[in-house]
Amino acid sequence: MNIKKRILGRTGFEISEIGLGAWAIGGGSYGDVAEKDAIECIEAYVSAGGNFIDTARGYGSSEEILGKELSNLGMTDKIFIASKTPNTSKIESIPKIREDLETSLRLLKRDYIDLYYLHQPPDDYNTMNFVLEEFSKLKDEGKIRAIGASIKGPDVTQKTIDLCRQYIKTGMVDAIQVIYSIFRNVIGEVFEEAAANGVGIVARTTLENGFLTGKYLPGHVFGSDDHRKRWPEEKLNSILEEVTKLNGIVESPYETLSQTAIAFSLTPKEVSCVIVGAKNATQVRSNISVEDLPALPHDVIINLIDAYKKHTDLFNLGD
Repeated sequence: MNIKKRILGRTGFEISEIGLGAWAIGGGSYGDVAEKDAIECIEAYVSAGGNFIDTARGYGSSEEILGKELSNLGMTDKIFIASKTPNTSKIESIPKIREDLETSLRLLKRDYIDLYYLHQPPDDYNTMNFVLEEFSKLKDEGKIRAIGASIKGPDVTQKTIDLCRQYIKTGMVDAIQVIYSIFRNVIGEVFEEAAANGVGIVARTTLENGFLTGKYLPGHVFGSDDHRKRWPEEKLNSILEEVTKLNGIVESPYETLSQTAIAFSLTPKEVSCVIVGAKNATQVRSNISVEDLPALPHDVIINLIDAYKKHTDLFNLGD
């Protein structure tokens, strides 16, 4: 198995179409992950030819684990690393952006970050311009190679779509990271505009916080430290009931709902990469097994888009 590559917008960088989301291995938000499991996740992904790993300053010990293991593997500068700083929402926080970057570089044992995102980017134009100017300086200094905007979540609304367009039009952003899944596919309407402006699309939440793995039944109780506890119980059960209905669309050669969900998000040609998280090597191998499968039938894709495009709010947290 070898993960296929796609080009990241106008950057020309060739990246894996399935990326490894390294939030979970940092521990905490998805429950504790043993360092041994985290290391095996990284090894399984890299050994399959994967070269795109997504992390952030706010992902616990993720950057530190990645730095150590990629160094041990001799892959420090051979993996395309995307990271993020949360200090982009206020002008007074701008000096902390450089501090965050220097910390990330130290933990990752690198001289530069390939793709550096504004985490929760501001919608205020004045703040946005000041922040992007700081990012441009870092790019000119060679400390980052591409500028990204990780568009706010966890909800997808008209404001989300508008924010995508706002950052696409700046001409300074090389990639945007967006929620794009079977359940919440409405963001796809900005894909052509992004591509026309040379902006790469990185899709996240493809498995909808693990709900689209199909392994959680209505009534499932998540641990108190699991970030999925944020969903009100009634809404959570509604989501999981919808998942049980989707299990019926899984057809050979597809074996799992996860494979179907990942393949769905890989369908748009404008999508450069789909980030999928994992907590162990088995999950990594399951996620990338999509590479051995044919594309989803066109009618299945159209039916899924039509079924959920107007019902995005059913799957939003409601913050």
